[in-house]
Amino acid sequence: MDPLPRVLHVDTSTEWRGGQVQLLALARGMAERGWPVAVGCPRGSPLWQALDGVERLDLPAGRSPLGTLRLARASADLLAAHTSHAHTLCLPLSRPLVVHRRVDFLPGGGFKYRRPEAYVCVSQAVASIVAQAGGRGCVVVPDGVDALPPQAPAPDGPTVLAVGARVAHKGHRFLAEAAALLPGVDIGVAGDGPLVYPGLRWLGPRGDVAALHAAARVFVHPSVEEGMGQAVIEAMLSGLPVVCTDAGGLPEVVGDTAIVVAKGDATALAEGIRRALRGEHPPIEAARRRALERFSVRAMVEGSMRVYAQVAAASKRV
Repeated sequence: MDPLPRVLHVDTSTEWRGGQVQLLALARGMAERGWPVAVGCPRGSPLWQALDGVERLDLPAGRSPLGTLRLARASADLLAAHTSHAHTLCLPLSRPLVVHRRVDFLPGGGFKYRRPEAYVCVSQAVASIVAQAGGRGCVVVPDGVDALPPQAPAPDGPTVLAVGARVAHKGHRFLAEAAALLPGVDIGVAGDGPLVYPGLRWLGPRGDVAALHAAARVFVHPSVEEGMGQAVIEAMLSGLPVVCTDAGGLPEVVGDTAIVVAKGDATALAEGIRRALRGEHPPIEAARRRALERFSVRAMVEGSMRVYAQVAAASKRV
């Protein structure tokens, strides 16, 4: 039997969002299964600090050419890029490249997207967009999400909770417009970022999302672009009724277990929240069961490893 390929994961961002959470779980899961694995990321980043017990390679943040040079000198049979900048850094290198794609907007195409041997996409919506850009070998491997440990309700928890970075594609502008149609309803957003809109309660980045779940009656996810929606799965596992848009991979996540409205439609979003508050939502146990069955960390790790093994084996035959 051929030895397992040594995989070097690459993420040059300094943020801590869903992609970094997934990479941490993937690297740990591979190491636990005996795979030779390392992660290249900026020293001092949240990901670097979380990677206890996993080999690390110090890379500069962003698209610095120094990053490509350090990757060229590193020992690896296969590179796995987890961000757009990481993808760019890996392009000049001759080793097999797998790109993890989490976003559902259409990229420019060209050599950058034809170069990788395979893509790991979090949803069929993302895979379809990558294929349009010329990407090959698209395999759908959904995020793996564990239920958050239960906590007592947060004293400042809102009635209607959204969790996500305060950036444009998360659709908080439309949530603010929906809030104006729901006088007296307390709607709060947990997350970091530059954008703030009136009419919502901004809770900032939180380490007690489970406590916010326990305090809330409804979870809302108003994105206009969304590859999958890890926060939605956490809410499903917590037993909260979910109202979300039809952006990207969200319909694949929730199926018929949530109230799904058109993205960018504040009126429809407000009506969905009203319905959920009245209890006119699909059974929450069906949503919890769907999340447990479809989005386990084990399945994410094993699905990713299958792609790496196939790409590594194909590269040896060339």
